[in-house]
Amino acid sequence: MSMKFSSDYLPEEMMIEILLRLPIKSLLQFTSVCKSWNSLIKGNIFIKNHLKLTTKRITRDGPLLLLRHCPSEPNVEQYSLHLDNHTFQEYSKPQLPAKSFNECFRIVGSCNGLILLSDDYLTETNTFILWNPSIRKFITLPKPHIPHSQYYTVYGFGFDAQRDDYKILQLVYEGHNRAGPEVELYSLSSGSWKSITAASPKYEIAPTMWSQVFVNGFIHFIGYSKKGEAFRNVVVGFDVCQEAFHEIKLPKDLASEVPNMFITVIGKCLAVQHYDSVRECCNLWVMREYGVVESWTKQLSIDFLTPNFRVTRVLGCRKNGEFLLEVYKGKKGEIVIHDPKKNTNELLGIYTDPGYTCIETYMESLVLLDKAT
Repeated sequence: MSMKFSSDYLPEEMMIEILLRLPIKSLLQFTSVCKSWNSLIKGNIFIKNHLKLTTKRITRDGPLLLLRHCPSEPNVEQYSLHLDNHTFQEYSKPQLPAKSFNECFRIVGSCNGLILLSDDYLTETNTFILWNPSIRKFITLPKPHIPHSQYYTVYGFGFDAQRDDYKILQLVYEGHNRAGPEVELYSLSSGSWKSITAASPKYEIAPTMWSQVFVNGFIHFIGYSKKGEAFRNVVVGFDVCQEAFHEIKLPKDLASEVPNMFITVIGKCLAVQHYDSVRECCNLWVMREYGVVESWTKQLSIDFLTPNFRVTRVLGCRKNGEFLLEVYKGKKGEIVIHDPKKNTNELLGIYTDPGYTCIETYMESLVLLDKAT
């Protein structure tokens, strides 16, 4: 990384180390200082080194939390970033750069500061947007070769660390008892889709809230097969580097249930929310050691019904062990902090239209700064 900087006091290497540790807002401003700083900060090496330092800080301090919700009035999707502190303090309010054909976009996932949005909430449009709200930049991706299904389509998003590439997975299902889905994979570095249908998974991906999560280099889904009225459930993982599917067994309590499950992450651990309609509760299972079936542990259960409201969904977990819930109170939705140790609930005063709310962990980054829009 050879750049010429005009400084009588600091060597070039030290200047770069200082810049790497500055807030993103300052770095964006410094791209206007001079051509050499602009080239440096927008360069791939600087972006990668900045991401490495940010990842170390996130490991120590924890990520931001991205909230997307749609208040009934006005019925417009709103995004906000929050500190994971006691008050859920608002950090910033990024403005969505595009308008959805539907009521709102679906957040497929978040990875290294990028958010993948799919415009398919009610009507499938095959429109995907990669958005980095920290640098206010987005890319509209080319449409897949395989058209969307009238049955359903599943998406996943992850990072190929070997090739320094971001990839999007699409599985198109045409109905039960077919040979399997058609599968396509998009690469940000190549800017194109390719078919990998030959590697399609043996299990059908459960369409429950279209959940996916990227952990340990794999995109994970809840998968199932059905024979008669009997279910067999697994976690289906897609290795982003090897571009191959694998299965991870679920705990026995979940292996044959109706797959009304949502896959998520708690800390750095793979986790599954099981929505039990019989007992009217959400059971949270956590895989303490990745890939070790025996490490599945039932962490807690959250009752749907309370004296003051009805829980509609568990949105996420905080670093202190508390949970963010979406609840239905009266005729409106609201977000609540649930403390499982004290069994207490704290209303945050954030109102929602239930069913459209999403919380993702988020880290600021410069990824996409070197890309043309």
